[in-house]
Amino acid sequence: MMRKTTAAWIRLGVVLSLLVLAAMPATASYEDIENEVQEIVLDNGLKILLLERHEVPVFSFWTYVNVGGVDETTGLTGLAHMFEHMAFKGNTELGTTNYKKEKKILDKMDLVYEELRDERWKGDKADPDRLAELEAKFKDLQDEAGELVVPNAFGRMVEENGGVGMNAGTSPDATQYFYSMPSNQLELWALMESDRFVRPVLREFYKERNVIIEERRMRSESNPQGRLFEEFLATAFLGHSYGQPTIGHRSDIEAYSRLDAYEFYEKHYGARNMVVAVVGDIYYEDLKAVAKKYFGRIEPGHGEQPIRTIEPEQLGERRMVMKDPAQPFMFIGYHIPDAKHEDSNALQALADILGQGRSSRLSTSLIKDTQQALWAGSFTGFPGERFPNLMALVALPNQGVDPIELEEAVYAEIDKINDEGITADELAGYKQRARAQFIQGLEGNTGMAAQLCWAEMILGDWRKLFTQLEEIDTITVEDVQRVAKEYLIEKHRSVAMIVTEQDS
Repeated sequence: MMRKTTAAWIRLGVVLSLLVLAAMPATASYEDIENEVQEIVLDNGLKILLLERHEVPVFSFWTYVNVGGVDETTGLTGLAHMFEHMAFKGNTELGTTNYKKEKKILDKMDLVYEELRDERWKGDKADPDRLAELEAKFKDLQDEAGELVVPNAFGRMVEENGGVGMNAGTSPDATQYFYSMPSNQLELWALMESDRFVRPVLREFYKERNVIIEERRMRSESNPQGRLFEEFLATAFLGHSYGQPTIGHRSDIEAYSRLDAYEFYEKHYGARNMVVAVVGDIYYEDLKAVAKKYFGRIEPGHGEQPIRTIEPEQLGERRMVMKDPAQPFMFIGYHIPDAKHEDSNALQALADILGQGRSSRLSTSLIKDTQQALWAGSFTGFPGERFPNLMALVALPNQGVDPIELEEAVYAEIDKINDEGITADELAGYKQRARAQFIQGLEGNTGMAAQLCWAEMILGDWRKLFTQLEEIDTITVEDVQRVAKEYLIEKHRSVAMIVTEQDS
């Protein structure tokens, strides 16, 4: 989940972004940009990418850690998201008035929590008096540790030194951190960003865990569409961990500990499982020097950890219907390959033509013509792209429209593509949009850094970012029809929908 930024940060971030865009050479092309990207590979295996842009004295960065919800095991779901929150809590110096004293208290707290959790897990056999004793002791230690905390020290340090747009996000595929800084704060940035992963202190862990439980309640448990989303993933993925919620199951969130989080960090947060991209007013030699000094301290780690459970082939349609007083809503998903597969570009073209934008087939047919839907769309890479995933179609029925009727109308549009294919004009329109979106993504410093990291980790090499347009240009109408026939078939389909049930 993305962290909120203050209004002042947002306004300043917009100003800096506009300055960068205004200063970019109008003649720059993506071919030119590819030739300007430089690599720094440290001894610990960390790769840092740099694109120098010296028009204004600012730079943006993107740290991409190749660990997300998909890397979690049963019983420990939500830890990647939890560590994202912890990465803003400071280190052994930042965020505390007395780390030595704080550490002793936190160590005691860990031991007490382990005892408390073990007692709770006894269920009906738990000793009520022992539970009460441990809970009181644990609360006292929390209060004692809390007195030593300097709240929001990391964010304040960034803001006071000109940083804007500080944010982070956890997805099934990755955890990512980013903000922008004045270029004269390069060394401070290198110190602070590397310290997240060299000397993390998981302070206020259980307090923040309660925040995440509330976040889960609001996003999923009290939100009908959020509940449906989780049911849809669990329906579509029987074995692969794409089927579990990135925020975590409530029982896991309520039970995991600081020690569990540290073990997760040590397993996944190594230099060989990360890439950092820096774009802006930074010179190669300066970045190389601070990278060695600070990022070189990060342990190499184990690299990407294999996901052992491969999703078995789906042998028939799966359906989940949730009766609820809420507005009808539906997810339809078809299993497709990962982003590196040779069919990925044709599938993206199919998703665009089928359900992206006002001129798409679903929008034209279901919203404009028949008015069966208030909204309808489709997209690939759901819920991630590292592994085989779903092409997802989402539809919101109009008032009085039977969801099953709308579902059949969606299938009718897919059948038209299967039987008749798409037109040359539709494909040309997609290629034009794809090119415009690609070029637009290269303009801002933050977006450029994000795309470089994505290509390095998801496609396997940042250089593949710059071959995308050539690959898209090779797509034919026959390719789009072929992938529609191959992947958008009934036995590969999972459906989850809300059917409105009047509250008595």
